[in-house]
Amino acid sequence: MNNIIWNAVDELVLEIKSLKSYTRLLELKQLIDKDQILKELILEFNKLKLKYEEALVYGDYHPDLQNIKISLAKTKELLFNHQLIHEYKRLEKELQMTLDEISRNIAQTVSPKIRYPNEIGLINKH
Repeated sequence: MNNIIWNAVDELVLEIKSLKSYTRLLELKQLIDKDQILKELILEFNKLKLKYEEALVYGDYHPDLQNIKISLAKTKELLFNHQLIHEYKRLEKELQMTLDEISRNIAQTVSPKIRYPNEIGLINKH
């Protein structure tokens, strides 16, 4: 019986990987990885995010917190408004919603008492 289930899972995975949105997601990932300007922007965003997290430890007492917040917000806006990143994030969200729906349908079909993540990723209570 386990083999039957795992074969069905393998088929489902192949089906998901054949979706246009999934193949486009892979294409976008390659384009993003090849784009030097985007790579630098991502690196800058990650550095600022780390700096911001470190500054939050001190909260309002950190002398540069406001400047870090502003820099992070500007970099985030530049990054997430870039056409490739914007499309990538949209498709990523779409794929995650599909996976969540599959998970929810399987859980509810097996038993209404099985918990599953809702649309914002929290586990539903019964």
